[in-house]
Amino acid sequence: MKERIDISLEHQISLLEKYYDVDKEKKEINVNLYYDKASDLLDYTVGDTGREMFNNDVLEKINEITEKFPIEYKANIIFVINDFEGYSVDVLNEKLTDIIDMNNYQIIKNRKTTWFTAAILATIGFLLLLLLATAKANNFFGDGLKKEVLEEMMDITSWVFIWQAVTVLFLLTPDISKLSFKFIRRVKTVSFSDNKKEILRKTTKEELLANWDSDSKVSSLKKALLLISSTIILAIGFYKAVDIITILVLADGNDKLVGSIITLVFSIFYIIAGLGGINKYLNKKRFNKIVKINSVILGFLIIYALVLYIYYEQYHELVLCIITILVYILFMISIFMPNFRIIKNKENEKKL
Repeated sequence: MKERIDISLEHQISLLEKYYDVDKEKKEINVNLYYDKASDLLDYTVGDTGREMFNNDVLEKINEITEKFPIEYKANIIFVINDFEGYSVDVLNEKLTDIIDMNNYQIIKNRKTTWFTAAILATIGFLLLLLLATAKANNFFGDGLKKEVLEEMMDITSWVFIWQAVTVLFLLTPDISKLSFKFIRRVKTVSFSDNKKEILRKTTKEELLANWDSDSKVSSLKKALLLISSTIILAIGFYKAVDIITILVLADGNDKLVGSIITLVFSIFYIIAGLGGINKYLNKKRFNKIVKINSVILGFLIIYALVLYIYYEQYHELVLCIITILVYILFMISIFMPNFRIIKNKENEKKL
């Protein structure tokens, strides 16, 4: 019978103690990284001479090491450098902070693109399902094998878009996000030392991440509300456009013309508002004034529709209208609410 491998925490710590200084009380592990020259920490393929950036490969190496540590333990990273080549520890520390900040900005950009892509894919999927339901209700595909094939194809296509949205949002994580997330989760301090192992500078994780994701929670919430409400309003606009098809098929005489025009007007205002919200989410300032004016007019149209539904006792449409009003309120808050930011940098706070 094969011997079982001891994977307990005690055994893991005993293995790490062979190679690192482990402080069990503080739950910290000192990691010495030896470099012959300071330039080994820098990326000379980017930037002009004297303006080299800190190398992301060094952060990847730190992540590879700290992945072997127990979750509750933090790492104290010590760069032991034999020859500083004229670089001061302040400059090296600044370059490290700069690459962390650059990674942060890239994470924010990737996050925004990911959310936008997922929202659009999900919207397309739900619109295809809506179109399929409308087609079934009005028998657009006829009968027989043709109907079954077309309905099955549209159903599969719509769910492909929806599942692709889920994949983009939850399963695909950019490498830069993984790199930065692991670093900020596992590292407690970063120090620079000479070949005599004398600590020349020690920086805490909080100091390194002073500018990390400076958007406040309120600002992040606003962005999320803006994207979600905008895509829902955009979907409602296309839903109204599909309604025109139903009206043209089922209505008669003047009702067909009047109903189609009213629905078309609603559809246009919804679509403009949705596209405008997405445009604002992407930080594009074109048409901002038009979008705000359009959004206000859309509010009056929604209230007008609410009154009509109550008057004609169309309770099913009334429920949908109330849900639309709630989404519209969130949309207007995210459109008109000013930006809030938390300045974490102490020097900036003093200036303010």
